[in-house]
Amino acid sequence: MKLNFNGFFAASATASYLLGVMIASSSGHSINFLSLAAGLIIYYAFYLLQTIQLYLTSNRVNPFTRVKSAGQSRSSTAQVLIFGAFFAIFVGLYLLLQAEVLIGTNLLLLIALAFVMFLPMGRFSRLWFNSMSWLFEGLVVSPLMFLLGSAIQKYSFSYLLFLLWMPIFFLYGTSAITLLFSDYDQNSSSRNNHFIASVGWEKALKFHHGLGILTYVSLLAYLAASNTWSRNWPTLLLSLVSGVEVFFLKQMAAGMRPNWRLLRALAIVQFFSLIYLLAYPLLTK
Repeated sequence: MKLNFNGFFAASATASYLLGVMIASSSGHSINFLSLAAGLIIYYAFYLLQTIQLYLTSNRVNPFTRVKSAGQSRSSTAQVLIFGAFFAIFVGLYLLLQAEVLIGTNLLLLIALAFVMFLPMGRFSRLWFNSMSWLFEGLVVSPLMFLLGSAIQKYSFSYLLFLLWMPIFFLYGTSAITLLFSDYDQNSSSRNNHFIASVGWEKALKFHHGLGILTYVSLLAYLAASNTWSRNWPTLLLSLVSGVEVFFLKQMAAGMRPNWRLLRALAIVQFFSLIYLLAYPLLTK
C-alpha cells in the first residue's frame, strides 16, 4: 500500500502553524506544548485520512477484496491506519479539551480544517479539489493552520494577523503551481484532473504571476500597517527569488527546456525563507 504524500504541503502547513505559535509567544503568552502538539496531531491525522481516501478511491483494485492475499494485506494496513488516525484525532481533541482551548474560534478553525481536508470525499468535490489543489492546500496552510497556531495558544486575533496570512497564502500558491508545472511535465500519469490540464499552461502561468504580485503587495500592506519595516524588510528581498523563478518559467513558455530541479528548489526555498524571515525577529526579540 503506497500512499502519495505531498511533503511540501505537510511541511508548509507545519511551518505556518509554528509561525502562529511564535507570534503568540512573542506577545507574552507562554507556549503550551501539549496544545501545540495536539494541533499538529489533529492536522496530520486529517491528512492521513485524506491521503488514504484518495488512495482507496483512485485504485482500480478494491484493497478490501478477499480474493487475493495481497488484497487482504492492503485491507489490513488501511484499516490499521484509519483506526490510528481517528484515535489520534480523539487524543488531540482530548488534549485541547484539557487545556480548555477547544472552544470558540479554535473549534471553528478545526471544523473548517476538517471540511477542507475532507472535500475529496465527495464525488464531484474531489474533481474540484484535484483541479484546484494549490488553492485548497493554500487555505489549509494559511489562514487555517496559521491562525490555529496562534489561537490555540490563547492569542487574541488582531487585524495584523489577518493581514499577515495573505502573503503566506499567495506565496504558497505561487510555489505550489511551480511544483505542479514540474509534476505535469515529468509525470504523465498525474495529468488527469490536474490544475495545469484544467486551465491550460498559459492561464496557469498567469495565475502564478498574479499570485506572485499579490504576495508582495499584501506583504507591503502588512509592513506598512504593522510598522515593522526595520525587522521585516528582508522579506521583500524574496521578490528577487520570485523574479528568477518567473524568468525561467517565461523561458519555458518560449520553448526552452526548463531546469525543473532548479525551479523546484526556488519554489521551496522562497516559501520557507518567508516563514523563516518572519519568525527570526520573533525568536531574537
